Amino acid sequence: MTRSIATQAAALLGAAWILAWITYGPVSGDALLGFDSYPLIAASAVHSAGDLFGAFGDELMGGRYPDGRFYRPLVHLSFGLDHALGGLNPAQYSRTDFSLVAITATLLGLLAGTLAGALSGASGRAKVFAAVSAAGIYVLHHAQLEVVPYAPRRADALAVLFVAASALAARRGARPVWIGALALCALLSKESGVIALPVALAASFTRPGADLSTAARAAVGPVVGLGLGLVARTAVLGGLGGHAESGTPGRESLGAMASSMAHAISAAVPGGGVLLGLLVLGGLATLLRQADRGGRSTALLLIAWAAAGFAITTVSGRFHDWYALTLVAPLAVLAGVSFGRGPFGAVLATALIALVTAGQLMSPQRDTLSVAQAVSSDQAGRFQALIRATPPGEAAVFEPWVFALSTAPGTPPIFVHAPYSLSALAELTLSAGSVEVFTGRDRPAPDPNRLQVQLVPGPPPPATVTPR
Repeated sequence: MTRSIATQAAALLGAAWILAWITYGPVSGDALLGFDSYPLIAASAVHSAGDLFGAFGDELMGGRYPDGRFYRPLVHLSFGLDHALGGLNPAQYSRTDFSLVAITATLLGLLAGTLAGALSGASGRAKVFAAVSAAGIYVLHHAQLEVVPYAPRRADALAVLFVAASALAARRGARPVWIGALALCALLSKESGVIALPVALAASFTRPGADLSTAARAAVGPVVGLGLGLVARTAVLGGLGGHAESGTPGRESLGAMASSMAHAISAAVPGGGVLLGLLVLGGLATLLRQADRGGRSTALLLIAWAAAGFAITTVSGRFHDWYALTLVAPLAVLAGVSFGRGPFGAVLATALIALVTAGQLMSPQRDTLSVAQAVSSDQAGRFQALIRATPPGEAAVFEPWVFALSTAPGTPPIFVHAPYSLSALAELTLSAGSVEVFTGRDRPAPDPNRLQVQLVPGPPPPATVTPR
């Protein structure tokens, strides 16, 4: 039995990795996108064992992030490993991001297969279809275009991975200490990982014969694990941290957050949010139609997962499209489990898969990402050449400096390099403190030991803006 599960998991993992590589390889690996790539690398570089353990005592990006304070040591560790293996080679970071997608898809597939197999009337074939469908939807959902090509956003990918792992562990009846360790890892990846507690609690309730006392015992591990993580976070940051506007949202911001989340989930999907919403409601209805315990507890898990993901997003104080990845996980499991509910469920799941695949292929963000890769690579190369060629004590002008770009109306802008990004790249290229980056016309006081670089905004060089 164990060997069979391991074989299934290995096959699903291999297929998911290949699908991720085929889907995102063309828009990843030529450059490091996002403001935070180079600051994370600079803060995560491992030169000794002390640096490795120091990740657990360091603020995100070593305090380089100008817009808030965060504690995500597992992100630091992943960047440190990538830097040790590949230096600044973008392909190394892409391989890690493909792997994170594939591992999470495998976990969600195994969870969907297990849940589908427990439903009354479900066949062995339905269990396989459930696993493949859930894994496929997670890999192919267009929200991944906001995560996979950007190494810094793997914080979201890591958090979803460990939440999925804690749900699977709870569903399989793992010891509370293991569930707690996975919940702790989710929190150490990103703050949204705190939803591992309600997700694991609901997942444990889907076990055959489980009752409230069983679920309560399963919650002990996550409570302890998350408690330890919050203590460590508070000690490092001197508080809970976050953005300046993080906190309890008002009624208007809740409505805006719900609208933004719905758009991020359904954008580029044919039929949009209305059709996707109808399919989701239909999938939940298939679980509840026969009113058996397996269907009800599975529906409860998916609703709790989605509600927890939305709730934690609302307290962040802001919304970015990549936050939607938190809701893609229960959507994928819903599509998979629907296969266990007969022909109607299979039709709903097939429609979801078709719409998500079409949304991936039709997303205008794919073309923008191809352009951004070329622009970012060009900008990093020109910047490094400039600072290497200019002696300390002098001032240089870097033009054009591309902050962000978009190649199609309505598509989210792709962030290339902010001033603090290029400061970190200078630190990685030369040495810490040897280059001062500034914007505007007023030059800081000259320093004979430091090169000063003025960033002048401008359009991308023409050779970089033709989509591949």
